[in-house]
Amino acid sequence: MRNAAIVLSFLWAIFASWSVQADQLVTDLSEHQISIRSNFTGTEILIFGAVEAEDPTDLATERDIVVVVTGPEGPVTVRRKDRIAGIWINYDAVRFERVPSFYSVSSTRPLSRVVSMDTRTIEGLGLRHIGLGAATGLGPTGTETSLSEDEQKVFSQALLRNKQNQNLYRAEPSGVAFLGRSLFRATVDIPSNVPNGLYTAKVYLVSNGQISDAASTPLFIVKSGMERAIYSFAHEQPLLYGIFAVVFATFAGWAATLIFKD
Repeated sequence: MRNAAIVLSFLWAIFASWSVQADQLVTDLSEHQISIRSNFTGTEILIFGAVEAEDPTDLATERDIVVVVTGPEGPVTVRRKDRIAGIWINYDAVRFERVPSFYSVSSTRPLSRVVSMDTRTIEGLGLRHIGLGAATGLGPTGTETSLSEDEQKVFSQALLRNKQNQNLYRAEPSGVAFLGRSLFRATVDIPSNVPNGLYTAKVYLVSNGQISDAASTPLFIVKSGMERAIYSFAHEQPLLYGIFAVVFATFAGWAATLIFKD
């Protein structure tokens, strides 16, 4: 009798878990591939979706949307100049191993009012919480040196500042708009100097300060046409590309002297 009661309780718990569904997201992009040509001056993508609420009649739950678009990661070295014998030279540096080439975060409200500091740190939400990977100190000769926490912070802030000046890192605290109670949209600007590669558009649904669901969508940014051929040739055959560039420059100079010769 006791075993039967335990089994019934277990089955009831499973049925109850099935019957309760948390808020869910449905998202998509206006386009999944961006082609870069010589006349590319930047573009924008539209990220849109809907919230499938657990209880559509619930008006007490406070819901927010956070949209994060990140580009391919790679190592980046940040150098600091110092004045030696009256000459400014690159002195010390820090190499960060996993730096996103592009980062954009948009939200319905400022992130500090949407999720806690711990959640922002864990999920990498906001410019101050971007994961940059392991940091290695480098001396003037390129040898590894010890790196204090304060020095790492100074160099990471310089890296973020440089990326923002290049328009590759940005934050839009009111960049997501709800259209009614469930539909939402966000527009993300893609600058002209954006690197090519595989990007990820991740949308977070936050309910009462807690992340209740998340959805990711890939975005491809690729060079096309002649630009893609030259880019591939330069990266896959750098030696031949360098020889070709020197020969072409020499030929162009010789041709110019013939054309403009008196």
